[in-house]
Amino acid sequence: MRVAVLGQLRLQADDHAEVAIPRGKAATLLLLLVGHHGRLVSTERLVLALWGEHPPRTAMASLHNHVWALRSALGKARPGAGARLRRNADGYQLDLEQAECDLIEFEQLVAEGKAAARIGDTPRVVRVLRQAVGLWRGETSHLTALASSPVSEMVRAWEHARVSAHEDCLAAELELGHHDDVVPELHTLVAEHPLRERLAGLLMRALWSGGDRAGALEVYRTTRLGLIDALGVEPGAELRDLQGRILRGEPAWGGPVVSAPPPLADTPRQLPADTADFIGRERILEGIANSLDPARGDETVRVVVISGQPGAGKTAVAVRAGHRLAERYSDGQLYADLGGGSAGPRPPEDVLADLLRALGVPDAAMPAGAEQRAAVYRSRLAGRRVLVVLDDAADLTQVRPLLPGTAGAAALVTSRRRVAALPGVTSFALGPLTRREGVLLLTKVLGTERVGAEPTAAAELVGLCGRLPLAIRVAAARLVTRPAWSLASLLAKLRDRRLLLDELTVAELDVRAGFAVSHDALGDLERLVFRRFGLVSTPDLAPWALGALVDDDPGLDQALHTLLASHLLEPAAAAAERYTMHELVRVFAAENAHASEGSPEVEGTTARAVLRALFDRCRLLIEVAHRTMPPPAGWLKPVGPPPSAALPPPPSDLIALVSRNPTAWCAAECETLLEILIRGAQLGWYREALDAAERLSSFLAMKHRRREIERLYSAVARAAAGDARMSARADFGRAHAVAMGGLLVDAAAILSSCAEVFDRFDQHSALMNTLVLLSFCRMKLGNLQRAEQLVREALDLRSRAGDRQCEVRALRQLGSVLISAGDPESAVGPLRHALATAEQIGEADLEAVVLSSLAKALIALGELERADEPCRRALTLLDELDQPVGRAYVTLSHSRIAEHRGQHREAITTIENALRVFGEFAEHRGEIEARHRLAVNRLALGETGEAVSLLRSALAQARELCMHRTAWELDRALAAALWRKP
Repeated sequence: MRVAVLGQLRLQADDHAEVAIPRGKAATLLLLLVGHHGRLVSTERLVLALWGEHPPRTAMASLHNHVWALRSALGKARPGAGARLRRNADGYQLDLEQAECDLIEFEQLVAEGKAAARIGDTPRVVRVLRQAVGLWRGETSHLTALASSPVSEMVRAWEHARVSAHEDCLAAELELGHHDDVVPELHTLVAEHPLRERLAGLLMRALWSGGDRAGALEVYRTTRLGLIDALGVEPGAELRDLQGRILRGEPAWGGPVVSAPPPLADTPRQLPADTADFIGRERILEGIANSLDPARGDETVRVVVISGQPGAGKTAVAVRAGHRLAERYSDGQLYADLGGGSAGPRPPEDVLADLLRALGVPDAAMPAGAEQRAAVYRSRLAGRRVLVVLDDAADLTQVRPLLPGTAGAAALVTSRRRVAALPGVTSFALGPLTRREGVLLLTKVLGTERVGAEPTAAAELVGLCGRLPLAIRVAAARLVTRPAWSLASLLAKLRDRRLLLDELTVAELDVRAGFAVSHDALGDLERLVFRRFGLVSTPDLAPWALGALVDDDPGLDQALHTLLASHLLEPAAAAAERYTMHELVRVFAAENAHASEGSPEVEGTTARAVLRALFDRCRLLIEVAHRTMPPPAGWLKPVGPPPSAALPPPPSDLIALVSRNPTAWCAAECETLLEILIRGAQLGWYREALDAAERLSSFLAMKHRRREIERLYSAVARAAAGDARMSARADFGRAHAVAMGGLLVDAAAILSSCAEVFDRFDQHSALMNTLVLLSFCRMKLGNLQRAEQLVREALDLRSRAGDRQCEVRALRQLGSVLISAGDPESAVGPLRHALATAEQIGEADLEAVVLSSLAKALIALGELERADEPCRRALTLLDELDQPVGRAYVTLSHSRIAEHRGQHREAITTIENALRVFGEFAEHRGEIEARHRLAVNRLALGETGEAVSLLRSALAQARELCMHRTAWELDRALAAALWRKP
């Protein structure tokens, strides 16, 4: 039996007959298992490789099917060989002998060639590497195309290894003087790989040694132009030096091409023990393995940096990756703790001394200075496959002297900071575990029975630990030492944020201490930004908010860069520039803020002044946005005065940003604005918070942000509980949100209380607006007589209120009541009056809603042609205002025209589009009306079953919302539909 993967994917039986390999993911699975050379591949890693980060629910079942198919194929190649594909609790492995797999044979031959080079046996180098290269059967591009991304990287690494082995073979041939023999072969390889400088150098040497100086210089010229054109770089020093020697007529051969460094007396194996309960990180481990795979064969030193916040498990990942790579770095693994997180990181010369001792340099021969030690260190590593793990690096200055100097050796670096500016570095940022991984880690430490007994508590515990491995281990350690504790008992302690970090400390495992090390390394401004971030409860913050926290310090941008590099801040997952902080880091920041700047609840503290500055900036920017957005119809005008009358303006570029597209800015910042306004109200600034809320309603109402409206106004109402007038205004805003949600009974109760307060304080405009909205609620609840009485009371207040916008809404509401009462002819007059007033005062959104109501009246009168024009005008206006919910209501009105004309299919399409919008915005009243109209049109087409289902759904929803008149109408329609149903 033989499995071939080099250039093709084939399976041969013992009699050399071809055995069919299942296609698709089964073939990918075979490539992955062969590439791991008999080592275990975890199930998690296999699923990731086959389906990516979002596998289907059937992934595990499909994986088992693919394994079964491969076992069947192996069994056909050799009886019993299916058992070679073994499974244990964690994954699968495929056991193959060297003679059974061309990849294993190739890597063994390459290793033999390296060993022969070390002892100077150049003829043997040529012989075994010719064998190795001869195992390939064509290119691997078709394998790369059929494989998933992780497997594609592995296949490309095999191709790199082939070219590298071919280079070593040809270099050895040149060393033996066979320059004429290898020139054609080198020409072919250089054409295939025009950017590989080593191949170009070998061809130049071969041509020069054969007397073709012009040909050698032409190879240099072509290679140089190719590098400049493709990469924008000049050739490396070695190739430039070779060109110079040829120009000067010196011998092109500068010694053995395949050098053999003296063997180490003892192969260093310095990696710490792997973590027994290691969980997750498969994608990053796969990326590290691909990045550091020596089989890639390029001539650069591979360097990988793992960065992340304290407690993320950087060392554990590096150590596990190092152990996985141990076989590929057969000349040893070095390990050094650089102490970057301590007050005094280790000097590079001290670390180099330890590394040189591990490489066999006695103290008596130890060079004196850092530069001399680094030179000897690089010389010792030259030509060897050694992996150097540099743990907890402080910065680039500390790391640079510790990197190998030649290809073959590689470095794996961990750091609390992002180590930038290293040439050719591959970086991986380590974030928290997933919730599932966190629970699995807890289970590995505590046992399945204990965690399985409290699954909900386990998930919450992992969440409170911020999904950081260190914090989860600390929590688990506390539970291990207290077997009588339930998970819920520890949860009760962790829920108190003031005590959270105290509870996450056990012996030398201390989450707070890890954060403190990174914090103490910051400068003054960085610490200021860090702790003041902890004063704010929003999930993330934009630069405008951070600027307000530090009085727009000009060094803010650099401070943010440092905090990002230290992983104390992270970029938020948003299109615009925003920053977030891990939850446990935020707790630590809040502790520092409280200790340095006091409590915001206490008058006169720095913390209170800082939050007031942020609150005021928030109000100013909301005012800027409010100026260029249409005022929301039916809402109270801001209580005032505008904040710009008393506060200095924000930076001009910030004002320009908000003014350019206020709707987009409000959408991006909505969560932050709400949190800041609510916090300000809680701190006693409720009047200013109410003014800002009423200005922000221009955006919130237009975008139908019902939940945000209710949350904001409810918080302000609670804060203003002792101030009847302000509390009533906040309750009015809350009533809008409740009515939007369809809870009209609740909204009516709130509005009735508001009306009493506004009447008592002679707040005529507020009272008029309240009566109009209350009339709407009563109308929808079926009490048309009371609805008409309320709206006429509102109209009686016109002269005292002086509110033209409310007058339009009152006239429109009167028309709606009359239409509902079956008197559309009487409704036309008030509606035309309302339309003329709306046009006169230039309120486009009011004009649109009046046009919609006028269309309803005309439709009810049977004047379909006249109804079409106001519908279309309303739709145009609402499109310009970008008000999808209002537009959906108008399209319902428009569908009635098609309905009356007998165009039921067209009406159904229009209504279904409106229903989707209502569902998206949780507009329940609209959903009821849309389902009713759909049912009417379905009945007209004879689709009685669908109509009955729609009516039942609408009726249940109307009853739930206490919309009695609507429920009565739906009940009658349902009875009629059931009577028609066969």
